[in-house]
Amino acid sequence: MTKDEPKDDVKDGFDLLEYPLEYQFKAMCRARDGVCMQTMVKTLVGQHIPNERIIGAKSNDSRTGKFESVSVSLTLDSREELERVYQELAGSEHVVMTL
Repeated sequence: MTKDEPKDDVKDGFDLLEYPLEYQFKAMCRARDGVCMQTMVKTLVGQHIPNERIIGAKSNDSRTGKFESVSVSLTLDSREELERVYQELAGSEHVVMTL
């Protein structure tokens, strides 16, 4: 990009996606005794996406047991939905990182 090009034309990878689409969110969570992180992540996602559009979820514990990786697959209808879910996950005290 040259100095004179308008910044409004800058696109990120999410601008190339065509909706509706199947998308997988991944969240790295701190493991908590008695708290199912998979359920917690699905609940956070469900605040923005109807449950019937959640395709599936899976989780894996780290070797040390300190973290739990949660993946949730769902159908998104817009970039706004994608951004709202990422914001919701990033705002959770249990989520360390999202992909």
